[in-house]
Amino acid sequence: MAGSHPSTNKKVTHQNHQEKLISLTSTPHIETVDYCAIAAKSSKEADGTIPYIVARGCYELFAFDPQIREDAINSIRANLESFYVFYDIAKSPPRMENSDLEPIDLSVSLAELANETYLNDYAFHDRLSNLIARLQDPHTVYKSMCYQQFVFVQPISTYGVYEDHRQQVKVASILDKLDPRLTSDLNDCEVTHIDGRSAYEMIVEFAKSKAYSKDRGVRINKSFSSLAHDKIGGYYDHYSMGTFAQRTSIPPNETIEYKIDCRSKFSLNTLPQNLSTLLATFKLSWTALDVTMLPFNDARSYHRQFCTQGSIQTVKKLVLNSALPDDFNSVKEDALGTYKKARELYRGAYASFYLLDDNITGIFRLGTESPHKEKVQSNFYANIDKGFEALSKAGARKLIVDLQNNSGGIICWGRYVLQTLFPQTVNSPYIYSLRASPLAQALAQATFIYDCESDSPYDGFVDPNTGEEFTNDSWMIPGTTMLGRQGNFSDKIADRRCSAVEDVKGDHENAMFAPSNITLLTNGFCGSTCAVLAIQMHERYGVRTVAIGGVHGQPMMFTSFPGGAVQANNTLWIKRIQDVIDILPDNLHTQQIKTLLPRQLPANGQLAFTFRQVLSTINPDQVLEYMRIPSEFRMDYTVARFRLPSILWKDVRDLVWDTIMSSKGKEEEKEKKGLEGDESFGGDLEGISEAIFSDQKIGTMVEVERTAADDLMMAILGLEGADREDFRWIHQFEMY
Repeated sequence: MAGSHPSTNKKVTHQNHQEKLISLTSTPHIETVDYCAIAAKSSKEADGTIPYIVARGCYELFAFDPQIREDAINSIRANLESFYVFYDIAKSPPRMENSDLEPIDLSVSLAELANETYLNDYAFHDRLSNLIARLQDPHTVYKSMCYQQFVFVQPISTYGVYEDHRQQVKVASILDKLDPRLTSDLNDCEVTHIDGRSAYEMIVEFAKSKAYSKDRGVRINKSFSSLAHDKIGGYYDHYSMGTFAQRTSIPPNETIEYKIDCRSKFSLNTLPQNLSTLLATFKLSWTALDVTMLPFNDARSYHRQFCTQGSIQTVKKLVLNSALPDDFNSVKEDALGTYKKARELYRGAYASFYLLDDNITGIFRLGTESPHKEKVQSNFYANIDKGFEALSKAGARKLIVDLQNNSGGIICWGRYVLQTLFPQTVNSPYIYSLRASPLAQALAQATFIYDCESDSPYDGFVDPNTGEEFTNDSWMIPGTTMLGRQGNFSDKIADRRCSAVEDVKGDHENAMFAPSNITLLTNGFCGSTCAVLAIQMHERYGVRTVAIGGVHGQPMMFTSFPGGAVQANNTLWIKRIQDVIDILPDNLHTQQIKTLLPRQLPANGQLAFTFRQVLSTINPDQVLEYMRIPSEFRMDYTVARFRLPSILWKDVRDLVWDTIMSSKGKEEEKEKKGLEGDESFGGDLEGISEAIFSDQKIGTMVEVERTAADDLMMAILGLEGADREDFRWIHQFEMY
């Protein structure tokens, strides 16, 4: 089964010589190969796919320009020095367990980049992006949109489990459209090696430098494939490809080699005809997907539309699905046993609600707080209201809040969820502060003294003590200090009220669930608004937390990047700053202020950064971004838990709430079943120092045949089999 994909036989020679790069200010050399023209032709002829070497050639075609380097670095430095709220702490971050965080002096590091030369324009922007990523603050990123127009994908995505007393990498899904040698028979087989190295070690090394979280385990989870809630309320969820298999930066090599072992899934007697051996080696090609929003014909048009100031800032968003339907019936047959799958009560675009077979444990699965273009904002509130109404009618008395892979969104949406669960919540549960740099103070002064609130980024902040909007700059000037921090910061501030929240206010008697009957479940990638929501539930109300995945035996955070509000629109942001400063009288237009003002990025780049920091509820002098709050309980992914949310939810229920049996009784049951226990960290459940948990192991899988007609009939009748766990895959690249 070893070999090369047929398409790789068409060899394209890529000569990366400085004299053959395209300078956009002069006529290119006659011998220059226009890889962007080849990419455009390939995209049209091959359904949006582009060979790796061609896409790489297009990206590396444009010559390095020292002026772009200087202007970009000056703009980024000016923004971060005045407004990035963690600018000081990045120089000397606290030690955080299971983190690879390193000190970064942004001013020094940017100055070093300003003195370097680069092989091409892509190399400069990639270097700049990687520097900002080292902050491990996903709210703070830099990217050149010129080099976001292709997505590099592998035909195999993977997921991680801990089974048989070891970390394993499994095949999550395949894209046979990219490589017809691959079939769904490979799903759930073990990937033992990637490019000759242990597959798990390769993933860990890849995740080390990524910015998804300050927690190593969370970064590993994000690198793997994961189940994603359908964002438009569709019938079936999908598996999103992990970042190891889907990248916007150029992978270092054209191919990647996988060694796959199917012996734990199949025996010789059950081996499918199209899987000729239990051990296989595949040399797979990277493929680039064209996600441009406008057509291009050559390097000139590509650069004009995607690389210059004022050019298009967005790309198509893709959901990559495998080529064939795969219901994973073998996993269901083996793992479910006599247990019934969770009954779905309600599903919307943003959340779905279920009831476990004990008829008292409800599931609230919140996929996002970010609006979809096809849905209006009010749908979110209706989604939440209808779901909890369905839980109430079903008689749910306990609740698992599943926040896996929720990257956040609108802060008022998170507030609405918090207020729904805890109607007694005060007006301003999220408390912030900002940097009080000289430029920030000048902006605050102009905002209130010279009456330009409507244009100012400092308009609308609220005094958390009174709930009233500030009418002067006393919250920013003269500023205050924070323990262990350098520089001045504003007084504590809060957001203005969220109007929808007023409708669900009440006292604690109105709450549907007591805090002791609520459990949070995440894989650590619960970020931004999701993170602030989760931490509020944990800090204010003592809600227990469970984190799944990561590294077996290591504590893991249940949230990521709760840092605060992000400033993401570089163009609008700088215009608002300039407009406000222009209002200042001449005597306040000091040379210092003029020097500090950030300018527009010279090319089509995007800089986002954390503008406000969220403060801890229990420790007001501590910012959440640099607090390590590990989950109380830890679980490992298994094949069953990855494929079947119902199994995962049942296991969480047993882990957290099964306190009736004594530790001895649990041990006896575990021994009787021959099962292996998960670990609990800091989970002193009502006097029980360690929660014993029964883990289901996957044995030999048995294929169960079911026809499309069966699926359709069960969907019509609403029968047990027509469940969201019958994951459907569409033979296309779906845009959403």
